[in-house]
Amino acid sequence: MARKPENVHIYLYRKVFNDEYEYAIFQRSDNPEWWQGVSGGVEDGETYRQAALRESYEEAGTPLEIPIYRLDTVSYLPSDIFEEHTAWGKDVVVCPMFFFAIPFSGDIVLSGEHIQVMWLKYQDAINLVYFHDQKTALWELNQRLLRGNMIRI
Repeated sequence: MARKPENVHIYLYRKVFNDEYEYAIFQRSDNPEWWQGVSGGVEDGETYRQAALRESYEEAGTPLEIPIYRLDTVSYLPSDIFEEHTAWGKDVVVCPMFFFAIPFSGDIVLSGEHIQVMWLKYQDAINLVYFHDQKTALWELNQRLLRGNMIRI
């Protein structure tokens, strides 16, 4: 039996000053109004951590072996925003999304899923991110960085 669909969403961040960070915000190619972190589906046999590292590698060119942090934010996406939703059957109405953060200061290599990426300070990033749940996760990440309580996995 195939795994029910699940998604991961990852924010890349870098420290620029003592208590100041920048966040990589990506513009989606399938809908240029949507700015967000890296995201994608969890594949059969993958943990959430493995899926987050793979998606970050595929969409931003980050190393597969890199520190990763879990966020407490969890949200749900309507299944019909995905092309493959009809193959999931009538019982899959929403798809859970789990949030992560990866520190990264290297060069980002965009995949075809994004048009561009910008490194932004928190206020500019939160204003640009399109979806409310992703704003919540970005707020959580910023607060965890400022409070010094990241959850490494």
